[in-house]
Amino acid sequence: MRSWFRLFLLFITSIFITKYYHAGKKIDGVIWSDQEGYYIYLPAMFVHGGFENVPYINGCTTVEREGKSYTFTKYTYGVSLMQSPFFAVAHALSEPLGYSNDGRSLPYVWAVMVAATFYMLAGLVLINKLLNELNFSRFVAIAIPVGILLGTNLFYYTFREAGMSHVYSFFLLCMLVYASHKRKESDKWVWVAMTAIPLALMILIRPTNVIAGLIPLFWMVNFKGILSRVKCFLSDWQWLLTFAISLAVLFAPQVMYWKKLTGEYLLYSYGNEGFTYWNQPKMLQVLLSHQNGWIIYSPIVLIGLAGLALMAKNRNQGWQMPTVTLVLATYIFGSWWAWWFGGAYGHRCYVDFLPLLAVPSAYILTVVSESKILLKAGLAAFAVITSFVNIRMSDLYHGMWDGPSWTWRNYIDKLMEAFYWF
Repeated sequence: MRSWFRLFLLFITSIFITKYYHAGKKIDGVIWSDQEGYYIYLPAMFVHGGFENVPYINGCTTVEREGKSYTFTKYTYGVSLMQSPFFAVAHALSEPLGYSNDGRSLPYVWAVMVAATFYMLAGLVLINKLLNELNFSRFVAIAIPVGILLGTNLFYYTFREAGMSHVYSFFLLCMLVYASHKRKESDKWVWVAMTAIPLALMILIRPTNVIAGLIPLFWMVNFKGILSRVKCFLSDWQWLLTFAISLAVLFAPQVMYWKKLTGEYLLYSYGNEGFTYWNQPKMLQVLLSHQNGWIIYSPIVLIGLAGLALMAKNRNQGWQMPTVTLVLATYIFGSWWAWWFGGAYGHRCYVDFLPLLAVPSAYILTVVSESKILLKAGLAAFAVITSFVNIRMSDLYHGMWDGPSWTWRNYIDKLMEAFYWF
C-alpha cells in the first residue's frame, strides 16, 4: 500500500511540474505543430466524425479527394491510441466543467499532459522492477530511473512537449525490456503478448522502431548463442502468430485512413523527407554535435555507455543486444535528411531507447559503490550536475537550437546561463 501511495505522490508532483512548464500561454503549445499531427486522429473521429474539414493549426495539411477536403497528417495514429483513454475522460468532463467539447479546450490539453506523465512514471516503475528482479540494490534500482528522468531529455519530452511520440515509445520499450526478461523465466502467454504487442505498437508509432525487435530476440544472449536463439525464435509460432496478429490489427485503421484520403493502402507519408545520408551517416554528429548531439545534451548517458563497455570488458552477459541496437539506432538517425531532428531539445529520438541503458547504468553504479570514496563522490557529483543542467536547459529551451545560426558559442552561452539561476 505504501508503494502505491508513493507513486500517487510522484504522480501529483509530476502534475505540478507539468503545470509549471505550461503556465500562461505556453499551454497553447501542447496541441500544436508535430504534437497536433499525432493527436488529430482523436478529435477527427470522436468530435467531427471523420477527417473532412477537420480544423487544425499547423500540424497537418489538407488533401483533396473526390471533391472533398480532408485533413491529412503524415504521422500514424499510435500516439493517439495511447492518449485515447485520457481523451475519453476529457471528452466526458469537458461540458460538465464548463468547457467546449471540441477536442481542443483545456480538459483535452490536460489529457495530453497527464497521459505523458502517466506513461513516463509507468516506464520508470518497470525499470525499477527490472533492476530489483536482477538483484541490484534498492538504492541502485531507485537511482537509475531517477537519473534517466532528471538527466536526459525524457524530462523535456514529458513536461514540455507531452504530445510528441517519444515518452510513449519510451514506455513501450520499458515494457518490452521488462517482458523480455520475464519471458526468459516463464513461458506464460502473458509475457508472449507483452513482448509482441508493445513491439507492434512501437513500429506503428515509428516504423524505424522495428530494430527494437532485437530485444525479445536477444535479451541477455551473448554472441555465441545468437544462432541457436534465432533457430529457437523462428520455431516459436506462438510469439510469431501473436506479433503478426497484433501488427495486422494495429495497422488496419491506419491503412484504412491512407486509403480513404489518398487512394493508397500503403503510403510513405513523409514526402521528400528521407534517409539522404544512408551511405554517409552522420553518426558522430548525432552523438556529439552542438546541434542536438545526444551526449552533448544528455551527458549522463555516458554512465550507461561506460557500463556497456565495462560489461563487455568483464565478459558479463547482456551487453551485446543494447550495444548493437544503439549502434543501429545511431546509424538510422544519422542517415535521416535532418540528422539533428530539428526543433528539438537534444536528440529526441534517443528518448525511445533510454531503457536499454538501465542495466548497464546499474552495473557500473554497483561497481562504483564498492570502490573508493573519491570515485563514488565523483560519480555522484557528475550525476547531480548533469541533471541540474538538463533541467535548467529544458527550462531555457524555447526553440530553435539548430540551423546555421546555432553554433558552439551559442551552446556555451546557454550552458553558462543555466548556472545563473537568478
